[in-house]
Amino acid sequence: MKLLSKKGQGALEYMQTYGWAILVVLIVGVVLWQFGIFGQHSGVNVATGFSKIKVLEPSIKYDSTDPDQLTFDIINGESMHIRILGNTSGGDCASTMTISNLGLDGGQTATVTCTGCMDLDASEAFDVPISIYYRIKIASDIIYRNDTGRIIGAVE
Repeated sequence: MKLLSKKGQGALEYMQTYGWAILVVLIVGVVLWQFGIFGQHSGVNVATGFSKIKVLEPSIKYDSTDPDQLTFDIINGESMHIRILGNTSGGDCASTMTISNLGLDGGQTATVTCTGCMDLDASEAFDVPISIYYRIKIASDIIYRNDTGRIIGAVE
């Protein structure tokens, strides 16, 4: 019986020692996660959430020169002509958004420029929700659609 209790004590000491070490690693991981080290802002500019009007990710650029502005290209993912009626942006670029071409055929691209963005420094993270309101004509019917998404990345 004495031998069994010593084995139990050794196992308990082993679990306590490594339990504290695992707990410390977990706490450090949570703190780093809260500081955004493991966040989505990894320096790569990405667009998420858009369904028919796609953002060409290599074209995303948040320029930190004066004035700060966000530019990116969109492509019409619909198979037919669309007419953009309005657009909004928010987050770090809650300001004026202009599109170079409001009428896009299927597969055609246009450049979007958001001016008056927040004054961010190089390599800071940005997050801009975008909404594009457009109409599409199918036969004699006009259908109104809204395409929304987010553009996330790092300032250049």
